[in-house]
Amino acid sequence: MNKRYDIVLMDADETIFDFKKAEKRSFQKSLEDFGYVYTDEKLRLYSEINLSCWKALERGELSRERLTSLRFERFFEAAGEKVPDCERFHDSYIHHLAESSYLLDGAYEFLEKLHRYVKIYIATNGLTIAQTGRFSRSTIKPFIDGLFISEEIGYQKPTREYFDYIFRALQVEDRSRVIMLGDSLTSDMQGGRNAKITTCRYLGDHPHEDSDLVDYEIRDYDDFFNILFEN
Repeated sequence: MNKRYDIVLMDADETIFDFKKAEKRSFQKSLEDFGYVYTDEKLRLYSEINLSCWKALERGELSRERLTSLRFERFFEAAGEKVPDCERFHDSYIHHLAESSYLLDGAYEFLEKLHRYVKIYIATNGLTIAQTGRFSRSTIKPFIDGLFISEEIGYQKPTREYFDYIFRALQVEDRSRVIMLGDSLTSDMQGGRNAKITTCRYLGDHPHEDSDLVDYEIRDYDDFFNILFEN
């Protein structure tokens, strides 16, 4: 079998990590740390606000430094709760998130097999403390050849500068041998387009959306091997 790619740039959350599960645990424990009562409705509200803040970051409308506390300020105001010291709340949340290395079903087996054929590098917009903590505790650590975390790089997906940094670090000369695998159209797929590399969207439970940003689309991990190898 002829292999099409040598390097897979892999998104983290909702591509291999179960971020929804980690978010729920971390948010609940942080609320309890500060004496608030957790409800699923509060989690839904926070998740919406958090996502909107990260999308603003991707568009360059919000700095990473401001994002960390702003999402919690907006949540407590929207929930009608007394607003705590949101920088301290952020520290609590990140501490719990760093301990939450839940994988999506099948992710371990997928990465174990994939690593036999390619180099795997995590390309994530997450925060350094949270991401390094999760990976250091995760069973997939032996299969990951490196982490590229936007907070450390100084750029985030989908910017071209983020990917240029990775290519310089890995001394990539032929971008046609690199593929971006992730779940997000706005960061992973758009980022791959900006970097002029092949893109593959992992749908998981997401609905299909027509997009010219996507070269390939998979719902199950095993389908990726049909893309990796020529028939």
